[in-house]
Order: sequence, then structure tokens, then C-alpha cells
Amino acid sequence: MKKALYLLLLLLTCNFVFAQEQQLKDIITPYGIPGMQLVCIKGNKVQNVNVGVISKDSDKPVTSNTVFEAASLSKCVFAYAVMRLYDRGIIDLDKPLVDYYGSYDRFDPNDPRYAKITARMVLRHTTGLPNWGGKKYAKLIFTPDSTFSYSGEGFQYLQRVVEKLMKKPLNDIAQQEVFTPLGMTNSSYTWMEKFATLAAFGNGPDVVSSHQNQMAAASLLTCAHDYAIFLQALINGKGLKPETAKMMFATQSNADWFKHNIDTDVKKHISWGLGVGLQENETGKWIWHWGDNGDFKAFYIANPAKKEILVYFTYSTWGLHVATDILNTFLPKQSWWPCLWTGYQFHELERMKAFWAQLEKQGYERAGAIAGQMKQADSGFKLPEDDVNDLGFILLRNNKKAQAVEIFKYNLDAHPGSANAYDSLAEGYEAVGEKELALKNFKKAYELNPKNDYAAEHIKELEEGK
Repeated sequence: MKKALYLLLLLLTCNFVFAQEQQLKDIITPYGIPGMQLVCIKGNKVQNVNVGVISKDSDKPVTSNTVFEAASLSKCVFAYAVMRLYDRGIIDLDKPLVDYYGSYDRFDPNDPRYAKITARMVLRHTTGLPNWGGKKYAKLIFTPDSTFSYSGEGFQYLQRVVEKLMKKPLNDIAQQEVFTPLGMTNSSYTWMEKFATLAAFGNGPDVVSSHQNQMAAASLLTCAHDYAIFLQALINGKGLKPETAKMMFATQSNADWFKHNIDTDVKKHISWGLGVGLQENETGKWIWHWGDNGDFKAFYIANPAKKEILVYFTYSTWGLHVATDILNTFLPKQSWWPCLWTGYQFHELERMKAFWAQLEKQGYERAGAIAGQMKQADSGFKLPEDDVNDLGFILLRNNKKAQAVEIFKYNLDAHPGSANAYDSLAEGYEAVGEKELALKNFKKAYELNPKNDYAAEHIKELEEGK
């Protein structure tokens, strides 16, 4: 009897795991995402879901040990390390960092405002530094601590300060404060020999070389299993004084991103703590962050009160477009404001999915007619130009070139004065070998926007290639 019950439970578990894998595949496949590594934790229940292959150019499957670039999820691990140093009195969050470091070669010596920057400003993104500055200086875009603007430069500055205080490089600090205490054995801010067989990005000499530079803002190499361990420690306040853990999750800035057009309703639900994004929705308070290193995309969200965590990594341009669907699959359906705040996914997600489904069913050449039908049935129906443009590029990069051209043509018909619509259609024509049409549309894009260097470059190339 016990054996039969065990076999039944095993069968149910296997069926559940298979169903979860299939659901994830169904979400990512239309976007051409080759694979994904995901961990979802609800209390004591842990789901590890790995699907697909590491990249489009590989047949190597994604496993729980596959190592990805964590991109900006690197910042949260570093922030946790900084808060541990704060607990020991090694760094003061409100002392100007210049008092620790002295002059910094990324700062313009003629601007005294840099001297105001503190560790707290870095962790809550109010330094006034750009995300990434120019080759010589990272010029301030506003006076420090006057508003919010996400900044990798700020984290790099704080990294230099911490390295000076600790007299050791970033990765040694992370090993001491985070990786070793928490048992994160597949995590590093720089290349490790063991990654040669684990990395989603290969192990060629150029790849290894490009992963040597240690960056608190972006260079963490890890896997979802390790990062979930970190998130469990973070939401439980492990390794931190209780008041410090509470401070990390308290609103430190309102996340009204300087010179970013973010919907007013979305902004009401997003703020920033110390090193982590904050969301408040109908189910409570969550911490979150996203990562974007080009083709590497990552995302996590966690609810400290409910002990719920979801983190995923993927090697695809479109990896953040699927965040809402993934969250609604693995966690109870609710408002996911970070997915709107970051601006990656379709703005009209459900309508775009319905439009896409009809395109597949009726044919992409019927895009205009399909949009007309849907508008008749739904008075609020709209397809934002950016959403349709994204769909065109999803198709283009999935080698559905003819379909992409049809979408770009529809978008231009809907937005005849848009330089970007002409530019995208030109790219589509170039992809299918229609060079004369590509040239014509690049010229129109450049005429409408003379600052479009990309169009100017392609015009030159196409004319020289005649």
C-alpha cells in the first residue's frame, strides 16, 4: 500500500513538473527565446524549471547548473554586502564617499557637486550620475539627491570605495560576505575555470577575456538556484541586523525616473529601497529587480511576508517581454507593476497577444484588416506603434522575414509620419534582399529624423553597394 501511494505521488509530481515545463515553453517559444532557467519558491515548496537550450547557436540544454550573466541583478548582491559592512561600522551610508576615496577619475574636477554623493544615494539611485557616462567623465545630470535616476556609474563608484576600505577586490569581498556564507557555489563577479563547462555564453578566449572585469553593477555570473538562495537570505534578513534588513525594504526614493515617460498610475506602485526595487500591489509589498546585458535578460520578484520568490535567467533579447506571463503562471495572478515600469513588454499585452494569434491564423498580410475587425469588436482596442514595432523585430530575429515586413508595412500605414516606422520597414526590406526599397525607406527615415545615424550609415552602405 505504501509503495503504491509513493508511486502515485511520484507520478503526480512528474506530471506537475512536466506541465510547468510545457507552460514555460509555450510562453517563450513565440518570442524565439531558446531556453530559460527558473526557480519559484512558495514557503517551503521549491520548483526548479529548466527548458530549452542555452542559446540559438547551441543544442546544449539548460540545466540547474547553467551559468548566466545576471546583469543588473549584480547590484542587489553588492548592496547586501554593503549593508553587512554598514552593520559592522565599516561604512557610513550618509558620509560623502569622497571622504573615503578622495578624487575619482570618472568625475569632472570642476564640478563640486560630486562631493555630496553618499552610499545611500548610490543604493537608492539618487546620485545624479547617468546610468553610464562618457569615455572620460560621468557628468552629473542633476544635483545629487534631488530626484531618482537609475545609475550603474553610481554602483561602480561605490565599488571602488568599498574595495579601498576592505583592501581587496570586489569578488573577494562578495565571497567573504555573500557567496561563502550562503553556499552560492556557482556565483562569481569574474570568470572561474569551472564556468568553462557551465556558461551559457561559451568558453572561447574572447568570452573568457570579456568576463574578467569585476563590476558591482553588472558582471555577476550565477544561476537561478544560487540566486534563489541569496533571495531567501535577503527576505529573511539573514546576515543583517533586523533594523538594517527593514531599512533595505523601506522606501528610500520614489522611483520617478528623471526624464523617463512612465505612466502616472504605474509610478504610484513603484519605489526604491536600498539596492532593490519595491512594488506595492493588491497582495502586499514585494522587492524586485531586472537585468539587461544585451541578449542576457534576468528578473526576480520576492514577497518577504509571504516567502514567495521567482527568479529567472535567459539568453535572449526578448527575455523581459515575457515576465508578466511567467509571473502569472507560477504565482497567483495579480498586478505586476515592475513589468510596466521597466517598459520592456508590450504596453497592450493582452490585445497584442490576441492580434498576434489572429495574424498566425489569418495571415500576416491581413494585419490591417485584422486590426480593423478587432477595433470593431473592442471600442478600446489600440495597438501602440512601439508594440507593433517590437512584434516586427521578434519575427525578424526568428527568421520570419516576410511576416516581419508585413507588420512593418502595417505599422507605417498606421503611423505615416513616423521616422522609426520607415526605419524599421527599411530593415525588413534589407533582410529580404529588397535593397532599393530598403534604401528608399532609410532615406525617408533620415529625412524625418536627420539625427538618425543608423539610417545614414545604411544609406551609405546601400548606395556604395549598388
